[in-house]
Amino acid sequence: MVDALVLAASMRATPTEALSAVRSAFSLAHVFLTEAHLLGGLALVVHWDMEEDHRADIVHELNKVAVTLDADSLRGLAAPWTHPIEGSLHVALRHGGPDVKVPVPAVPG
Repeated sequence: MVDALVLAASMRATPTEALSAVRSAFSLAHVFLTEAHLLGGLALVVHWDMEEDHRADIVHELNKVAVTLDADSLRGLAAPWTHPIEGSLHVALRHGGPDVKVPVPAVPG
């Protein structure tokens, strides 16, 4: 059985900088990113999974790129390891640049 772990964080960066930094952090932590989305200029969401326990590496590498995990996320990452984990990371972006517009498909009907 695979658990899902939802993490939340914030970062002072533009969307492009954040995407590059988070991809690099997860790669250095040996955690596979399955998907990454920019939500306008306001947030970045990545989905990941790991077979082995690299949670401390995730925290360390995200800190190195100035991603600040919230307290609940840190507690979730500190829980006992029992099996593979998949999850998501939602990073709220704080930056002075323009928001990146993401097209939203029309809803039929």
